[in-house]
Amino acid sequence: MSLLIKGGITKLSELTIDADKDWQAKEIQNLKGTAASMVRGDITARKALVLERLAASYGVGYNFFHVKDGTILDLEWLDIQDIIAYISGGVNRMIALPTLVIPAASISLVVTEDHSGGGFTADKTLAIPAPVLSVVAAESWLLVEDCEDAWNEYVQGNVTSTADGVDFKVGTASAKLAVADLAAVGRLATEAFAPLDLSPYKYLKAWVKSTVAINSGDISILLDDTPACVSPLKDLNIGALAAGVWTQVTLDMGDTAGLVAIISIGIDMDIDKGIFDFWIDQVRATKGP
Repeated sequence: MSLLIKGGITKLSELTIDADKDWQAKEIQNLKGTAASMVRGDITARKALVLERLAASYGVGYNFFHVKDGTILDLEWLDIQDIIAYISGGVNRMIALPTLVIPAASISLVVTEDHSGGGFTADKTLAIPAPVLSVVAAESWLLVEDCEDAWNEYVQGNVTSTADGVDFKVGTASAKLAVADLAAVGRLATEAFAPLDLSPYKYLKAWVKSTVAINSGDISILLDDTPACVSPLKDLNIGALAAGVWTQVTLDMGDTAGLVAIISIGIDMDIDKGIFDFWIDQVRATKGP
């Protein structure tokens, strides 16, 4: 095989190859010099007609690689801390937090003389004082009606009011109302007692039971400062009840400022429930639910 070389060169050893030539044709002028200065991990970025070496050591800590200019498209390493300082007006900086050093506790031991013939190391003792407890008795509820006898202040004509000594929740009896088929919507029965100031209390709690299921709005408890609850100050819906089950209801009395002289409590039927029996036991006013 023969090789024809122009320019008077007769031997291949006399040929000099310009490593930059082809790159110069592609308008890269300093490939040879850039490559010679690079070390492991370095990268290059093209800037106009030259290559620029970007040292790998720059890309550590808080630095990252980005395009510096949206139109010129130059690349550079950028420090995140510079961005934070720019955004916060130089107030904030990313800093390495100091290491928290927890000092070791220092315990001093004292050797005292033992007159029996030797020495001993004194033990550290901690005296723990006995706690002092003070108990303050406070009345958080007030008994409104014990329901130990039949309600008889007022009883509707088609209602029979008795004291039930067999079926009750507290004490020895409950107040029972046997409601006949012809009982009218309205007051079934009421009970009178000495005046009570219920204004400091917020809730009315009572045990109730019915032989038929009660829907919310069917039955309510009345409170009044006039006899027989003829103009009740409170008409408290007892809510829904399952048939045949004693349930303690807690009724929010709302604004109690006017309940300063309550003398009557009653059971009101707002929806005709037909024939059924209704019991009520231990009615209390409470400050909490």
